[in-house]
Amino acid sequence: MYTQIDTDRLKKPGAYLLDDISLVSYQSANGSNTPKSVNIKTLVLEMNLYESLQGPGLSGNIVVADGQAIVSHLPLTGYERIEFKLATPGCGRGYDFSADTGHPMYIYKISDRTPTTPRSQLYVLHFCSKEMIDNEMKRVNRTLTGSIDQMVVDVFRNDLESTKNLIVEETRGLHKFVMPRLKPFKAISKLTTNAEPLKYDSSGMIFYEDSTGFRFRSLENMLAISGVARPVVAKFQQKPRNVKGGTGVTDIISEMQTVDGYSIVNQFDTLKNLSNGVYASKVITHDIFNKTFSEIDFDYNLYFPKIFHTEHDGSGGKVDNKGQLPLFNYKDGKMISDKPEGSLNFVSTTEKLQNDYEGPEGERTLPRNDAQKFSFKSQSISLDCKGFTGLSVGDLVSFEVPSYEPPGMDNPLDIDPYMSGRYLVYKIHHRISSNADVHTMNLECVKDAVRVAYPEENIDTFSSRENNDSLTYLQYELDEALVDGANTEGHNEIMA
Repeated sequence: MYTQIDTDRLKKPGAYLLDDISLVSYQSANGSNTPKSVNIKTLVLEMNLYESLQGPGLSGNIVVADGQAIVSHLPLTGYERIEFKLATPGCGRGYDFSADTGHPMYIYKISDRTPTTPRSQLYVLHFCSKEMIDNEMKRVNRTLTGSIDQMVVDVFRNDLESTKNLIVEETRGLHKFVMPRLKPFKAISKLTTNAEPLKYDSSGMIFYEDSTGFRFRSLENMLAISGVARPVVAKFQQKPRNVKGGTGVTDIISEMQTVDGYSIVNQFDTLKNLSNGVYASKVITHDIFNKTFSEIDFDYNLYFPKIFHTEHDGSGGKVDNKGQLPLFNYKDGKMISDKPEGSLNFVSTTEKLQNDYEGPEGERTLPRNDAQKFSFKSQSISLDCKGFTGLSVGDLVSFEVPSYEPPGMDNPLDIDPYMSGRYLVYKIHHRISSNADVHTMNLECVKDAVRVAYPEENIDTFSSRENNDSLTYLQYELDEALVDGANTEGHNEIMA
């Protein structure tokens, strides 16, 4: 957290600690038991490191100015380890990719190799977590039983054979899944889709990696803790830098939470939300044994108050009126959430297929899972700020978006009432610039609720408000009329 920064060690925003950057070959050094390695820290112009709730592992790249022909002499083959440590001074959390105390990353690609002088070249080395390499060489081809969190641990430890830390949120029920030769990450993704957190009434669970290791947890756990809204770890704001507040001393913690720039990437996307079942969907179930079908509708407005969101009621509780979908009469007395045909899910509800194990209740979990995950993609902002290794994806932050009102308004707003507020950190891009000697980062932050509830309305906004004199025409009849008209006038203009 930003409030826990040791300001005696962090003297300026953007400072960083970076150990030697070593490339370690699969080859031995002169026939010894020690692998060949080379320290390239002085050759690195830029380093990029990526965290994401969307991807299963960490990844990154380095831009190398190579005047020593490392490509040929090491040589670089795509099977090297890269070892280094990166941290913010005064922060207890960082990235440890060393062999002695952490877990090295692995080179998998070289790109943009360009000559700069007759004796030097520039190229980009791409690296990723070892688990991402191993995932491409293994398959899960067996039956998994027990709770889904136990299955995730099983696949992670026994199929991926990972020795990294794994933080797991417990899930409901005992299940049985047959994995038909799926890659480990694909198998885990299938499990997350069917999982329900033990202590929350939601279905959206995520498997991802941050600087602490891998994590399997629900979106709602990122938003709440012990039955109340989870506090934010940073309060980002846009203001002039180096304001000493009359003390003569720069407030480092405040400076670290001052953004260099921002943009609103998405504020809403009605078509995608309708297509992805955020507002409403229909589940068609089939019981093979009893030969019955049924239909179950999902209503966003009914489900919204049951779970935690990025915004709370002011006291840390759930909200029922800050949804992304305004409450209004769309047409003929129906709201948007009353129209479930836009998104369909087909689910089998046949029981006792796996003896006493419960089948995943897809008729409940699938629409909830889709609605929650896709709702976060509707509202997103991008923040540029000074780098901090103490922040991870899955953390909550806040940001106040300016209102951009003209002067002289009767009821001026200091901030945007809907896009301001609490956000979930979805992606982090760390960037180390050797030339500028600074650590910056870009944050992609998302939310699933508005800070101030949208106005409610009962008027009918569509019925009898459009042109009702529309006609239907046949194309061939229009073509014939065009030809007849040209012949009547005595000249054939359509052949001109």
